[in-house]
Amino acid sequence: MKQICVAIILALLGITSCKSTKSITENKVNKPDQFAVLQVKSLKAINLEEELTFADEVVLTYSLTAVDENNKVVQVANGSWGVERMKKGQIALEDKFKTIEIQIPLKGKVLSSVVLTEIDDYQKAQSLVKKINEVGGLGKIPSMFISLGELETPLALVFAGLQAAGIGLKAIEKFDQNDLLGQSTSELNISTLTTAQKTYPINLIFEGKHYKNTFRYELNYELKIVDTKR
Repeated sequence: MKQICVAIILALLGITSCKSTKSITENKVNKPDQFAVLQVKSLKAINLEEELTFADEVVLTYSLTAVDENNKVVQVANGSWGVERMKKGQIALEDKFKTIEIQIPLKGKVLSSVVLTEIDDYQKAQSLVKKINEVGGLGKIPSMFISLGELETPLALVFAGLQAAGIGLKAIEKFDQNDLLGQSTSELNISTLTTAQKTYPINLIFEGKHYKNTFRYELNYELKIVDTKR
């Protein structure tokens, strides 16, 4: 298994990633007791990293992170999917992915982060995915709040969420030895929510090169704003 830091992987593979977040809202409204819901709609394998085996074994890990007006992380929610053997042209649809949600703070923002990895150790990764979905629903950050500035990448945000749920270190031990196919974070700014728009579709392309192989994945997920917990 590869023991390479994320920075080196990104440099070598030329990964499409989003270290700085992007705003996806406009206009102002501020309403208490609202929730942000993340639902993955589809993941499509357009080109594979592992051409010799004609399939990639992939895991998608995702999180919602609530950040207060002081830029401190106060709550997280986590979900994961896989390990799935994806062939070229194969699509995983909405019913395969766990929905996660988080309460929107009255001030601040919510970040949605996704990380796609190609897995070497199937059994260990499968066990981890199961555990994330069993215990990773919601995690409250300890009283020494984490500063958002310390979490520079989507991968760091996801691992912070897993650590808050009590499984972060184990996740790092396994995932940092595997191939990172892509990562992204999008920002939902609370001060700029609209009353008219309740759904925010996010469409991503993760692509890069691994040795002689050029991989490409298309990920579509959706953020919804709801007034009551689902």
